[in-house]
Amino acid sequence: MIELLALEPGKSAIIQSFSDEETACKMMSMGILPGSTVTFIRKAPFGGAIYIKADNQQFAIRNKEAACVMLS
Repeated sequence: MIELLALEPGKSAIIQSFSDEETACKMMSMGILPGSTVTFIRKAPFGGAIYIKADNQQFAIRNKEAACVMLS
């Protein structure tokens, strides 16, 4: 398994799990669920948020949250 942050822009993977319970609750309330395909769109400059696409919706999430998303 790899973290979402390790994914290269333009690449896709399937969400396997979350490593933090608080982040898991937040992601699942936004509709980002285990088993969903996620695409890394781009990273904001200066260490800001990352932009992802999951189930035809685009999201901006913090690096801390992205580090908790485990992919297969």
